Amino acid sequence: MINNKQWLELSTKLLRKLILPTPEEWFSRSRYVLGIMSGTSVDGVDLTLAKFIGSKSKNFMFTIISHNSYPFPKGIKEQIQKAIANEARTRDIAFLNFELAYFYTKLVKDFLRSINFPLEKIDAIGVHGQTIWHEPHPDSQFQNGTTFQCVSLSAMAQMLKIPVVGDFRSKDIASGGEGAPLVPIFDYEFLGSKTENIIALNIGGIANITYIPKDENLSKVIAFDTGPGNVWIDGAMQVLFQQDYDKNGDFARNGRLNNQLFKKLKAIPYIRKKPPKSTGRELFSQEKLQEIIVHSDTKKIQPNDMITTLTHFTAWSIAENIKKFANINSKLIVSGGGAKNSFLLELIQFYLPSTTVHTSDTYGIPIEAKESLAFAFLAYLRMGGLPSNIPNVTGSRERISLGIVAV
Repeated sequence: MINNKQWLELSTKLLRKLILPTPEEWFSRSRYVLGIMSGTSVDGVDLTLAKFIGSKSKNFMFTIISHNSYPFPKGIKEQIQKAIANEARTRDIAFLNFELAYFYTKLVKDFLRSINFPLEKIDAIGVHGQTIWHEPHPDSQFQNGTTFQCVSLSAMAQMLKIPVVGDFRSKDIASGGEGAPLVPIFDYEFLGSKTENIIALNIGGIANITYIPKDENLSKVIAFDTGPGNVWIDGAMQVLFQQDYDKNGDFARNGRLNNQLFKKLKAIPYIRKKPPKSTGRELFSQEKLQEIIVHSDTKKIQPNDMITTLTHFTAWSIAENIKKFANINSKLIVSGGGAKNSFLLELIQFYLPSTTVHTSDTYGIPIEAKESLAFAFLAYLRMGGLPSNIPNVTGSRERISLGIVAV
């Protein structure tokens, strides 16, 4: 008789043989993978369809077929914001978990229909899910780190009849890591250079960097969340001007820096914390922003000056982390929604005068497609069983093929 462990191994091998390709089969030809990303800014969902080929480090190649961004319906956005603010009931979160699966599924079908690409040609889908909570190092109340990216992978796989890869962060946290950032393996494979130091900066709700030394040694790659990206700028725009964001940084450009508030923001300990580190709305929350706005009211800081000061703080916090933990003599490649804020980019250049600043568009990666493309790549690696975390980046005890596959 076989024991439970042997039965589990046998059934797993059988299931893989019947449903999923072996790594050798997966890498035997090019694969179409669709990446889906929605970040901490909760401004919408990015989809990128790409064709990948290659199975060994530094031999990967991709071609972007198409990409697009879609806003969240008002009801779903409100449910997400409630969950992030820890105001949602268990029933609400369960509802959101399935509602996001239905919504993402509809987006996949609409997106592929719009580019006349058959669903049947998609080999896998990589979906990050919506981060509701990320606390890799909890307070004394809990012993273990936690993270939760909301979306039912099984529901999506059932409706689309395609392998769906998600829950990318959990294994890394279970191995002692931060569970973030995860995009650095993409940066390392596709943006590294043998002739110059590279810093890949993504400015979403939270800003994060990947520093790749010119010798392209994976063990020397440094990556972490620097602090706020768009999260407080957008939040203040919504409260003070009833607008979703500061287009091109126009509001910030027309205001003045308030040095007293700027000094208060610069004292936030996270900015100078040594990596590995990751953060989210748990620290840079709407509640904390509201305290800053109330403080600004009592100090009679003008609304425009508030946006200016928050934009300076975002730029400064990015620059300060690069000065302390990376290399200012690098080429900075910027992506994410914040890359469209021209005033923010000017301020980053101001605080990093010896660093050359470019957007990822220059490298054939549209600024809004970068993260969804990266999660398509993570799914590509997972389907082939290759590791995708970088232990010296996340703090994990080992290299792991991140994510689970729902079929």
